[in-house]
Order: sequence, then structure tokens, then C-alpha cells
Amino acid sequence: MRVSWPLCHLIAAMTAFCAQNVLAEGEQPIKHHYLLSINLAPAACILHPERRELRQCQEGYSIIVHGLWTEKTKSSPDKVQEICSEKPPELSPVQQRVLEKLMPDEDARNKAWQKYGACMGLSAQDYFRTITAYTNKLKLPETFKEEGSDRLVERDELLAQILKLNAGLTDKGVYLRCQSNQEKTFLTEVRVCYDKLGQFIDCKNFKPNCPETMTLRKVK
Repeated sequence: MRVSWPLCHLIAAMTAFCAQNVLAEGEQPIKHHYLLSINLAPAACILHPERRELRQCQEGYSIIVHGLWTEKTKSSPDKVQEICSEKPPELSPVQQRVLEKLMPDEDARNKAWQKYGACMGLSAQDYFRTITAYTNKLKLPETFKEEGSDRLVERDELLAQILKLNAGLTDKGVYLRCQSNQEKTFLTEVRVCYDKLGQFIDCKNFKPNCPETMTLRKVK
């Protein structure tokens, strides 16, 4: 086995993260990318009754951050995501207040850190700082925030709007996820891929599942 080290000094300046890759003889280094998951809170609240007492449901949030994790390649073996820390993240009061705008529920923030952030080699502060930076870089259509009634939206039209708003984002760097109940198929998630420098990049494990037409759940 041989050990390959990335250019940590450059990367650390941007993300405070340096990873070690252990490679088999003749194996090429794996360039890890990050995946940011944005949830559409109104759809999640109706599809998952257990969440309806959360702030994201009670206070009428439209979009929230679910989490950030290292994107797996298509060749990565499927396995159950392990919890990498039993402890909640230690954050300053100022950082907690900033995060409440993106991730309003403390329990959800804790789970994101324990399941994703602690597995990435980042401190809790750097993990959530990275989430904040990536989320602020991403622009989403105002249609996600419009109040009123449920409405049908065209998948390709919505993706075109997202691409238009975000210079450098390609049609392989963002995809939509949907879930259905007995009546409708709701748009529930937007996933966007980044490199370690925080730039948009094509996703290596591209898994859209939304039909051509889907329902956008109304915002309270």
C-alpha cells in the first residue's frame, strides 16, 4: 500500500479539511466531492407526520438544509451510514443563531453532525461553517417560497431556472428528489454537488427520481 496526500495547505485555507487516501498499487486517487441536501420543508411536513411539531413545520419554513456529506462514487459499496459521533456539536451562540435560519431544529442539526459532519474529518464549527458558505452560494427560485395552494411544476423547467440562477452549475451538478403519498408526488429535496474549494461540480453519483411533473407543496 502507498499513501497519497492531497495539497492540504491550499485546501485547508478554504475548507479546513485535509484527508488521507490509502491507495492500492496502481489505483488512482479518489477526488472526494461534497453533496449539499436542501429539503423543501412543507412537503417533508406532510409526508412525515412525526415532524409536524418541529419548528420547520410549525413556523412555516419553505426550504431548510438537511445536511452536507461526502458524495459516494457509483463504484462505492452500499452500506448503512454509521454514526461517527455520539456527542452533539459544540457551537458558539453566534453560530447557532446563524444556523437556525438554515436548520431551525436543534435535533436535526445534531443528527447532521453525528451522521455526516463527524465522518468528514471536520470540526463541528468548520462543518457548519462550510454548510453556511455552500448554502449562501446557492440561489433557488422564488417559487419555492410562494404561499398559496399546492401546484404542479415541470421538472425540466424548474431545473432550468436553478441553472440560470447559478453560474458554473451544470445539469449534472444538481438533481431533484421526490416522494409520494397516496395522492401526489411531491418535490422534497434539491441536491447540489461541490468540490473541496466550494465550487459547483458534476455529481459522481447522480440519482434523480422525480417524474416530469411533480407537486410543489404550499408554504404556510
